[in-house]
Amino acid sequence: MWVIFAGLYMALAALGPNGVVPVPVWPRINQHQLQVRAWLGEDIEVVGASGEVGRVVEVRPRLDVTPYLRDRVVGDPREAALLGNLACVVPAGDGSGRLIPAQQAAQRLGLSQEQLLDRMVCHVGFPPGPAFLLLPIHAALRGLLATQWLSALLGGLAVAVMDRLLRLWLDEVAGGGSRAMTGVLSPSVLAGIGTLWLWAAPDGGTWLFAHVVAASGLAVALLLAWHGRPFACGLAFALAITARPPVLLALPLLAALVVGRMARGVRRRGRRTGAPGALALTALPVLVLGGVALALNEVRFGSPFDFGYAAMITPPQLAQRLAEHGQFSLDYLGRNLRFLFVQPPRLLAQFPFAVSDPQGMGVLFVTPAFAAVLAAARSAGRGRRLVAAAWASLIAVTVPALLYFNTGWVQWGGRFLLDGWPLWLLLAAIGLQRLDRRLAVALVLLSVASNLWAVVATLSRAWPGCVM
Repeated sequence: MWVIFAGLYMALAALGPNGVVPVPVWPRINQHQLQVRAWLGEDIEVVGASGEVGRVVEVRPRLDVTPYLRDRVVGDPREAALLGNLACVVPAGDGSGRLIPAQQAAQRLGLSQEQLLDRMVCHVGFPPGPAFLLLPIHAALRGLLATQWLSALLGGLAVAVMDRLLRLWLDEVAGGGSRAMTGVLSPSVLAGIGTLWLWAAPDGGTWLFAHVVAASGLAVALLLAWHGRPFACGLAFALAITARPPVLLALPLLAALVVGRMARGVRRRGRRTGAPGALALTALPVLVLGGVALALNEVRFGSPFDFGYAAMITPPQLAQRLAEHGQFSLDYLGRNLRFLFVQPPRLLAQFPFAVSDPQGMGVLFVTPAFAAVLAAARSAGRGRRLVAAAWASLIAVTVPALLYFNTGWVQWGGRFLLDGWPLWLLLAAIGLQRLDRRLAVALVLLSVASNLWAVVATLSRAWPGCVM
């Protein structure tokens, strides 16, 4: 199954806007890969007008990516986003150690444009989990690595993992319910082609790659917890939360699985470890990798909890929201509720006729089958605690997206809901199993059609240009 979906996503990646058609070169579009280049001290080859390397800029291993901005590593028009949204700061220069966002530095420090460029230091201002994953792969493959095909492979792996996990889940909470989930209702259908995963997994760009790493890590962590592998579970979960910190709020379900599966003890080097020991083993890699991420924040931005968002070069309207209300606020709740859950598609008079608003489209239109989670609201029997933990995790993971200053622009649907992708699938599977089979099949088919249309609109290059 992994091969099937990885192959599908690889084909979509190759044909997509960031693919190798018609130009047979994977463009570098991922800032996490740029961060890895800086960590490794990868030199910059400056290509002249003739297409040949004119000079080489030597780069020593470093935390910031400033040399890559100054020497413009963009060689393909599609790579322009590589240098956008960087977190650029200027030291205040008064001995206080204060860092001033570059967008404010000229006015606050009275700097000329030349002085600003000379003093500015730029970082990749996102959680470093994706870069942690890319570091050994890029070190081994160098120029052969493209995050587009790596994202496709991860996406296929996640679908295979969710197919296995969903079958185990339904047998546990629905008493053998997986036997009824065949054909269109097979877990892999909804997971692989009936959700936003179909559109997101082949992209490989900075934002969506982080979602793919986080959701894949969470799915793997849940499956490993189910099989009583606490340390490996913790490692996958650590990767997930350092890619997308809101995934940390899926802890209720993960802890419930760890405790529930290991209360009777698990084998570890011939000894038996109970629930407390298993929780400790799960927490260890989370604390280590999370600690590294927090330390990087402290060194780069002066606070362990600052990922550099305030210093990012953002459009004026977003910068104004940040200045007025901060990164998270109840003032954003109404807008985010609308775009994440109920915003209808934009209707056009010409192809592609119905598309997502670039600020988002409600999940009820992207994946109608997710409405089935409502049928999982009540649960009885031996699986009720797991279902309650899944609900607590899904709600908790969604809260940051509801209070965030940005809806996720530019996107098809609501990409922030991908943080809880495995949780949506677990609860929707219960609901679909409880619904009349004809209704369940109809919801899945509508979901598949919706997400296939997202792919068609994107591959045709009609969207997002048609609504921008």
